[in-house]
Amino acid sequence: MSVWLFALLALFWPFSLSMAAGVHQHGVAQLDMVVEPPLVAIGLSSPLANLIGFEHRPANAAEQQAWHQLQSDLRQVSQLFALPTDADCSLSQVNLHLPFAGTPAASHEHHHDEHSKHQDAHAHTDLMAEYQFLCANTDALRHLELPLLQRFPAIEQLQIQLITPSGQHSRTLHAGETRLSLP
Repeated sequence: MSVWLFALLALFWPFSLSMAAGVHQHGVAQLDMVVEPPLVAIGLSSPLANLIGFEHRPANAAEQQAWHQLQSDLRQVSQLFALPTDADCSLSQVNLHLPFAGTPAASHEHHHDEHSKHQDAHAHTDLMAEYQFLCANTDALRHLELPLLQRFPAIEQLQIQLITPSGQHSRTLHAGETRLSLP
């Protein structure tokens, strides 16, 4: 990985993290993409409610199943992003920044008082995922298909920040739009 990409990521990801942490809006998610040939890095940040319908620690078997399914789905990159085949990209890394462990809240509730239970029930929780690809032909990256907008219909708006060899760009996609043209 080049020093240039590390520098871009060092500048870009904290901005994204602070945006995600500071602006929690249901129906809105953020996608950050850095293209530094041959690498492509994509970061996704969303309120958990957009992805599974709740933001608290899974409290029952159905919620626990939904939580495990979400983690599995986020590792199935083809359900989220589709880079052009002629770019010849291969996934090199997936990092999920999960808001809590996979155990149900019930196993931990005995340690909390009623005030804590009330706060947990109304907490705003975001999930972040990072994906890195190696691409043999980044010149072929003219668009990005985003099936994630179909997979997670509660995302009504996707705010996109791009850093490409041509500069920094910003886009917004709305529900029903799944194709992002790249500069």
